[in-house]
Amino acid sequence: MERRKSKRFSVVNLNLHDKTTEEMVGKVVNISQGGLLTIAYKTYKEGKEYDFFIPFDETINGQVKFEFSARIVWCRPNPLKPGMMSTGLEFADNPKIQTMFIEQMIKIYCPD
Repeated sequence: MERRKSKRFSVVNLNLHDKTTEEMVGKVVNISQGGLLTIAYKTYKEGKEYDFFIPFDETINGQVKFEFSARIVWCRPNPLKPGMMSTGLEFADNPKIQTMFIEQMIKIYCPD
């Protein structure tokens, strides 16, 4: 059984957007240093990498959104939301700037 490498934090009010189309593709449910869980409006291909962004309600270090690439780890129907997909994303790379954004998002968008 695979063990998670970092703590997950529940998120309030973060939307996930496709970087290419800018279309909102889902809601972020939780986030960690390694990735995030979303409730998506469509099915994503497992193992494939996509480019996304999360817009902020307020600026974080002068930025209004967090852009990143992520690999789809798994994607399955959400039993509580018919027609929606629970989707696990793993950040494709994790440079220092990305880590800083994730830490700031956790402080701002994750309730205690």
